[in-house]
Amino acid sequence: MNLSDHHRQNLERFVPIFRDALARAEQNEELLERFARQQLYKQLLSPEALRQMTELEFGQVIGSLWASRQWGNKRYLIERLIAENGMRALVKHLHDLLWGRETVEQRYNTFRRAIKGLGAASITELLAFVHPNACGIWNDKARIALNVLGLQDILPFTRKPQISGDEYQKFNALLACLRDALAQFDLTDVDFPMLDYFLYLIWEQRGAEPITARPAEATPAADDFDHEEVVENLIKIGQWLGFTAEKEKMVARGARVDAIWQARIANLGVVTYVFEVQRRGSVDSLILNLQRAQNNPTVQRLIVVASAASLDRIRGEIASLPESFRKLVGFMEVQAVLRANELISELAEIIGRLALVRSEFDILS
Repeated sequence: MNLSDHHRQNLERFVPIFRDALARAEQNEELLERFARQQLYKQLLSPEALRQMTELEFGQVIGSLWASRQWGNKRYLIERLIAENGMRALVKHLHDLLWGRETVEQRYNTFRRAIKGLGAASITELLAFVHPNACGIWNDKARIALNVLGLQDILPFTRKPQISGDEYQKFNALLACLRDALAQFDLTDVDFPMLDYFLYLIWEQRGAEPITARPAEATPAADDFDHEEVVENLIKIGQWLGFTAEKEKMVARGARVDAIWQARIANLGVVTYVFEVQRRGSVDSLILNLQRAQNNPTVQRLIVVASAASLDRIRGEIASLPESFRKLVGFMEVQAVLRANELISELAEIIGRLALVRSEFDILS
């Protein structure tokens, strides 16, 4: 895996910003937090500590993740992880993920299959701070920064929030190339969490500097979005709003939908909002699935998420259907979902820094 001259030119634009940040490391709260996190995980995630890990210590690890910042009530997150997986299984698979003898790719895949509720951002963050010279952090900011650098031609999956172990290994190989490229600018001893900080700076500055584009690049089609990314964003938005959000859920006989938001209203019962993300499938199949989902009496709204052009076609198909169904259907553009997720992530980060509500899990706040 090699960087082209085009990639190096884009990279060089951000070198002065990175060098300046490192020169002021002792006054940089972001860097100080990263150093503190590395020390925390050395204590709590060593093989010896994992053998004796308590629920409180598990909560401190998960609660301190950047991937957990969107959760205002971290206790709910911790309790749900323990309830769905069991504390014994969580500790065992954490140990195998961080200290197992298999390759990183195999350990990553095994953990993802075995443990519910922790995605790529959380898993790679744990790996990166325990193994800082071999593992990187795959999160929204890093993915955007890679696109800013024009590296999506090396990693074509930069739009995917959830990746496989094989894709994670390719990401780590690319980070090694970036580290070598930075060394040519006398930026040495840069580990992978520090590379994540470099990508964070690029994400922060992404609108400030024009990036040179490759000539004659094809413009992606309007419907060319990543289905999984949109579903994941819907889950994150729902969770941040306080709903119980789940994906690929069976809500009625024959009706498995992409995502749902649910909320309990006192002792009155549950309300459910259904989301179907339509990329290039059959509109007839979409409508049939929504009609089946309508049979669940808790469903209050059926929301179709698609590109603007697709939504126009779907509206036309639904216009002739019974009013009882039409009134339940709402429409949302894909770009609105992606933008809402960006805004919520930024708001969660701002509010999180205020530490308005402290808990036993907020030990790095």
